[in-house]
Amino acid sequence: MRKIRIMEHISLDGVMQHDNDGGFAHGNWTVPYRTPAGLAAVVEAYGSRFDLLLGRRTYDAWADFWPNAGDNPMANGLNAATKYVATHRPGSLPGARPRTWAPTSWRAFATSKQQTAPT
Repeated sequence: MRKIRIMEHISLDGVMQHDNDGGFAHGNWTVPYRTPAGLAAVVEAYGSRFDLLLGRRTYDAWADFWPNAGDNPMANGLNAATKYVATHRPGSLPGARPRTWAPTSWRAFATSKQQTAPT
């Protein structure tokens, strides 16, 4: 049975929003504080192979960024991952064709948890 891990990137003061989307004036403020050691810790926490369950808005933001992020451990892992996207509009997803679920399709989520994890 697969394990489900929730990975959240959050600053010590509780900010989870990464960019200036939605009028948030302090997006990307953590950029000057990022280090190679921090990147290595995130990559290690993700593991070498994984799948992603994303909401539609997150997928839309990632679909434009990560495929063009260059050759680095985080981008390589995210680009190689199978992406499952919860959406009401599967036909309009940009980028490589991810697997889609309707947001109410928790049975599909439970079924995928029973499958073998990527290796």
